[in-house]
Amino acid sequence: MVAQVGEAAVYSSDMDSIFTKIIKHEIPAHIIYEDDYSLVIPDIFPSMPGQLLVIAKRQVPYVYELTDEEYHGLMSATKKAALALDSVLSTVRTCSIIEGFEVPHVHVRLYPCTTEELILEPRAKADDEELRILTEKLKTKLA
Repeated sequence: MVAQVGEAAVYSSDMDSIFTKIIKHEIPAHIIYEDDYSLVIPDIFPSMPGQLLVIAKRQVPYVYELTDEEYHGLMSATKKAALALDSVLSTVRTCSIIEGFEVPHVHVRLYPCTTEELILEPRAKADDEELRILTEKLKTKLA
């Protein structure tokens, strides 16, 4: 069961996270890239346009609980996705943050910065058509 605390969901450790449900294709998502260790999707609640999530396939809350192979796979997918964002969105650079608190499932947030500042706006749900277009552009770049 998922309890609500404010706007955040609180997960128990024995249940599938929303990311695990996406990985299992139980919840639809715009999948940009997938390999044995990672899945890349656009963030549906971005702080800036083009924000992505690189999700570890195995559900653990802390990045250093991943095996070396899983960790290197996650970082490899993160690099590929960041470089694709740089190319498609003409960024100055893409910043990354490894998370696992709000959703206890290791994921990397990629922030494509088009200026020399990381300015995060309040999160609002992204337009599905914009996510689809971004997904197609990035899939083409990663192909």
